[in-house]
Amino acid sequence: MGDLADSIITELRQKFDRHPVWVWYDAQEKYKGVLDEVEAALEDVTLARYDGSYFELKCRLHEEDPNYEQNWLFYIPESRNDAEWFRDIHALGRQYRVGQDIDDTPVTQFLVEHDEEIPDAYEDWGQNREVQRLAFFCVLFDTAGPATDDWVRTYLSNPEEYRETIEDNAMADAWDAQLREEYGVTAGLDPKELATQLLFGEVASRAPTSRYDELAADDTRAAAAFCDEWQQYAPAEFTRYAQRIAEDYDLAKAVIDSERIHWDATAFKGIDMGLIRLVMQRLADETYADLPDIAADLQQTVTERQDSFWSNEDLVDWSVPVLAVETLQRIGTIDADEAKTLSSTELAQKYTSDDGWWQVDAAYRQYINATQKATFPYPNETTVKQRVTQHYMSFLRGVNRPLANILSDDPTLGTPQTSFYDEFADLEDGTAIIICDGLRYELAEAIKQNLGRRTDFEQDLSAVSAALPSITEVGMAAHLPGELGLSLEDDDLVVTSGGKEMAGKSDRVERLSAAGFEVVDMDEVSNISLEDLTETDPVPRVVYSGTIDKLGESLDDDAAFSQVASHVDDVERTVQRLKQAGYTRFVITSDHGFLYTDRLSDDLKVESPDLAPVVKRRFAAADGDAPLVDTDEFIEVDSDALSDLGINAPELKLLFPRSVACFKAQGGNMQYFHGGISLQELLVPCLTVTTGEIEESASISYDVSIPDPITNSIISVEIEAKSGQLAFDPAPILEIRANIDDEPVADPVTMEVSPGTNSERVRLKQGAISGESSVQFEIIDTDTRETITRTTVELDLLFGDDDMGFDV
Repeated sequence: MGDLADSIITELRQKFDRHPVWVWYDAQEKYKGVLDEVEAALEDVTLARYDGSYFELKCRLHEEDPNYEQNWLFYIPESRNDAEWFRDIHALGRQYRVGQDIDDTPVTQFLVEHDEEIPDAYEDWGQNREVQRLAFFCVLFDTAGPATDDWVRTYLSNPEEYRETIEDNAMADAWDAQLREEYGVTAGLDPKELATQLLFGEVASRAPTSRYDELAADDTRAAAAFCDEWQQYAPAEFTRYAQRIAEDYDLAKAVIDSERIHWDATAFKGIDMGLIRLVMQRLADETYADLPDIAADLQQTVTERQDSFWSNEDLVDWSVPVLAVETLQRIGTIDADEAKTLSSTELAQKYTSDDGWWQVDAAYRQYINATQKATFPYPNETTVKQRVTQHYMSFLRGVNRPLANILSDDPTLGTPQTSFYDEFADLEDGTAIIICDGLRYELAEAIKQNLGRRTDFEQDLSAVSAALPSITEVGMAAHLPGELGLSLEDDDLVVTSGGKEMAGKSDRVERLSAAGFEVVDMDEVSNISLEDLTETDPVPRVVYSGTIDKLGESLDDDAAFSQVASHVDDVERTVQRLKQAGYTRFVITSDHGFLYTDRLSDDLKVESPDLAPVVKRRFAAADGDAPLVDTDEFIEVDSDALSDLGINAPELKLLFPRSVACFKAQGGNMQYFHGGISLQELLVPCLTVTTGEIEESASISYDVSIPDPITNSIISVEIEAKSGQLAFDPAPILEIRANIDDEPVADPVTMEVSPGTNSERVRLKQGAISGESSVQFEIIDTDTRETITRTTVELDLLFGDDDMGFDV
């Protein structure tokens, strides 16, 4: 064994020139016979042999060389995995492998050079080709064990760099074998071909077509699973390959040719584009009367696609077809014939129940909002919108025409709005009444849902029956203490409360102030600093907002209807801010709801009563003894019926067109209506929110760290919370928002904060940040609605790939 001993001695002398401590594992004791020669030759090295006690080895080292100043060679006749008790000493040194026992190949030299990076499980890589292969790829791709999915994702991220290393170490065949074994892929080191087989493998696994089977990996299920993780962990990389590969194939046409509406495959954007075309085509071409049933068939498809990769990345917009389908599907659940048999109270219950008819109004509003914001030119968009709106108008007529017949005799839909002050007003400290002009019931449901997602507030939503007519002056006066009165003077409708005329907002403010409330506008609350709020006494307060009604009256198109939802955030922010001033009970209500319809056809425009001195689009007022022509086009509500609503109007009668019709009158928006008889106008929400008192706690400061520039669409936001508290009780909850030009480019992420460093991942949507140079991040305290920090960081998501031949 002289030659072997000489070789080992030479190797060790070189190694001790670099490092003083080496550990030599020899599980099979192949080199035990040369130890004496090695020990004799290396006079300046202490050879310590394991003989059953790691403790004795450790003691010897600490006793003979406590400062680790000498050269040590530890010989361990066990595997590295079995030598757990020696790992603390091993950490001081490096592992020695006998080079003479390893093949003289590039891969062995690579592994020798990266010895410390080899996972423990593969320490015997020199004796087994399979283990050697796994060890090589673990080192190359920096994984602790076999992780082919990670290896492939990493390779595809920079194929030129990794391909060179694989080829230089003669491991191309091993890479090819790994791909064949894992996915049935035959692409070798060609990144585009590799991605092509994996992507079309996903299509072959999940699509109702065999058109692309020849392009797919053999193991389509494994390819599909890989694509799922690729989308999750490297969305920009996935998109880059998918879009480049799709240039050679018309996936949208393949979907359309299949005439199959249900595809599970998400490998290519073209699949979504084809499905959108099919959905919109069916909504445009199918029999009009069958659309609600068609929508029910389409609902699963559009819902799943809206939650899939290309939509979540904002690279495909499913919002318009999704909300068209949802609106039609919900309309299909309404039985208009049943509505004819219900009492006014039962109709109100049908509308306001948890799964009630208000959901149709919410879906249609969201649909109109989506059509306003869409930048994608949907096929058949105009036709589909006309058909959805026609069905929505039919819904409005179907549930509201029988309502008019009932209310002519009994004008209440439950508790009258004139009972609001006695039922809901409270002069106790900590009570705030928020009155939003035009807050429809379904918008109050949205406020309730938003508050419920972010807080544990107790909430109760009910409805009162609006004072007729449901116009601003009457509805606002219904909140005041004292009897509500209506009369005609000089051909004008006069509103009184407690015998005093309420000619405008200033009169109402004066009356509420006299009753003990402090009255402010919502904008004033928003402009008070948090410090000032916390020092403010929670005196009984009324907060007014006229946002919704102003939008409806001033904008004569869908833009008004689209924007009313923004008021939901304003109300939520007001609740959260007033909570900081010690308010614990909130009542959120309105003067009236509203109708938003298609522009009315001539057959829905009713001739106004000749002898009625006050004529608006949705109501008219006349003297109680005025001789009006009897007609089926409108109904009368006399003074006795008004008295049932708590309204004193002894010499007055009100006239209302049926259903969604309007009187022929001058001025105003011809799509936005209030002041008539409909569930949407008359059911006024009363949302009571109880928050509990704020607990005093030590102040918390936050240090926010966001990468700048951003080089990946998935980023980590770190927030260090500092305070004198050892623990936060309750834990603050922060919301991370990313915006460009005030438009969100990522789904908001919430973080429950504890002392020290907290981290959350934010995933920027590729479609939203495409072509942009910067993004603004906001960190918001969900409890106070205060912005902790607002910062703008640069975007640097461009990278090249010479092999693929394009940039992203």
